[in-house]
Amino acid sequence: MILFQPASDSSSGSSAPRVSVRSPFAFWLGISLLFTLYYGLVTIAHAFSYPYIVQDDVRQHVVWMQRFTDPELFPNDWIANYFQSVAPLGFKAVFAVAAKLGLPALTFVKILPLLLSLGTTIYLFLIFLELFPSPFGAFLSTLITDQLLWLNDDLISGTPRAFVYPIFTAFLYYLLRRSLLPCVLALGLQGLFFPHLMLVGVGVLTVALMKWRGNRLRLSQDRRDYLFWAAGLGVALLVILPFSRAMDSLGNPLTYDLMRSMPEHGLMGRNEYFGVPPLNFWFNGRSGIRLQLFPSLSLVGLALPLLGRFPRGSRFAAMQHLTPKVRVLVDVVLASMGWFVLAHLFLPRLYLPSRYNYHSFRIVLPLSAAIVFTVLISQFWQTFGPKLRGKVPLAKGDRTLIGLLGCLAAVVTLVPLVPPLIYVLQNWQIAQTPAIHQFLAEQPKSALVASLADEADNVPAFALRSTLVGREFALAYHPDYYQEIQNRAIALLQLQYSPNLQTVQQVIQNYGIDWIWIEDAAFQPEYLRQKDWLVYSSFKSAVDEAIATLEQGKTPAIVPLLDRCTAVRAGRSRLIDAACVDVRKTAAQH
Repeated sequence: MILFQPASDSSSGSSAPRVSVRSPFAFWLGISLLFTLYYGLVTIAHAFSYPYIVQDDVRQHVVWMQRFTDPELFPNDWIANYFQSVAPLGFKAVFAVAAKLGLPALTFVKILPLLLSLGTTIYLFLIFLELFPSPFGAFLSTLITDQLLWLNDDLISGTPRAFVYPIFTAFLYYLLRRSLLPCVLALGLQGLFFPHLMLVGVGVLTVALMKWRGNRLRLSQDRRDYLFWAAGLGVALLVILPFSRAMDSLGNPLTYDLMRSMPEHGLMGRNEYFGVPPLNFWFNGRSGIRLQLFPSLSLVGLALPLLGRFPRGSRFAAMQHLTPKVRVLVDVVLASMGWFVLAHLFLPRLYLPSRYNYHSFRIVLPLSAAIVFTVLISQFWQTFGPKLRGKVPLAKGDRTLIGLLGCLAAVVTLVPLVPPLIYVLQNWQIAQTPAIHQFLAEQPKSALVASLADEADNVPAFALRSTLVGREFALAYHPDYYQEIQNRAIALLQLQYSPNLQTVQQVIQNYGIDWIWIEDAAFQPEYLRQKDWLVYSSFKSAVDEAIATLEQGKTPAIVPLLDRCTAVRAGRSRLIDAACVDVRKTAAQH
């Protein structure tokens, strides 16, 4: 069976060879879509298999979109208002439309990743054929991309970054096809969901103005390059200006000096950036060039420049089918790295540097890796094809080599299809104490829960009720927002650990707290020391004070009231009725 079958042997000219309309194109596109459907349907089945399950980042970005279905949810919620205000316009519009169609945000977000992935698969398949006319190779590019996207928590989150993949691949495809209107529309659409990649797109159009002639870099003489650049830049400006004004409305911006001084951005902090080892700083995290190490097939794409150094007619004969359009991969890398450097230089005005290369590299590397694999498989078939067809005797060493390669191919293809592995890497949160969430869901929509328990971060997603503060929502990128988070965290520490009952009652009154979620281990000093968002924070003194209270043997005022005021006991947690703790609140209710 011939797996590598280019539609044309000619790669001359400025455009890619025309793709054959024979069966290989439809067959390999169909197989590509089947793999995408498999990952999507397996994931959807898991997402609906528990009554209380949510993808990790959905808790930050999507839960608040439930307001489109029920505007009474999260009334006067500081956290909900913040995350809804920073959400890109396009992202909010998608969930608003879904709500109009009868799909609540937390239901729609479980289906959305499959829709986005199908679009990505189609565009990626078509892009590959523009670069290298092999339907089998196009299938490989989608397979590698599926592994990258589905065995990770970006696409599956359904958050703004999930929209990067179908939109950016659409932009690249229409750029390769020289279709101006859909290209700039895709670029503008990118800005409505993930502005950082729109800037990368403008960078791609800018780099395309530079051409190598001989050994010198010169400006392009193709008027269409300037037309694409001008149109793309104009659309980007129209999109980015309203976005910038929306960010300005959030109050004072985060400055480099302030960011540098905050423990939250230091080593082990909730928003770790500074203080990490150099290797980690440059190749991981928010500051680095993040290459996904597993699944690792995409890393083979790093070998494409090496194959390109072999002359035409060398042993890698299939390289002759590579079209000049492959330069777009270089353009994307250069544009991404350009913005990456600028983000470092102007930190944090352009936000985090990794935003400019992480997602684009997950498109470039699978395409590059698929080219490498297609060339190598072509060479393998050229060498062993006659032997496999029985025309030439197959030596024992050849059989061993073929067997090993076959096993390796099976492993790298089948292992990423194992559902438990998929679920672990997608970072799902499943309720550990569903009874508490069920109880809270039955309370008035204005109910406010206060807790240091990690599980309580799920309250907005599972019970659709507000939470005072939590690790998941403690993002220190907008000072005005985070100042309120600090105040709430300090108040919560006082509520849970102050030996003075009046202090506890005052916190309940100040914030209108209705329920207090407390874990059994909460009154051990180690409980607080294990929470990075508290220990490595600007309000660490309040944390130290709470720890000192426990270590000195002082009894927090709330402890004697636990048994009397417990409304729900589940597992190692209990839900305390704040009205029982604060007799003044009880009197007010009556």
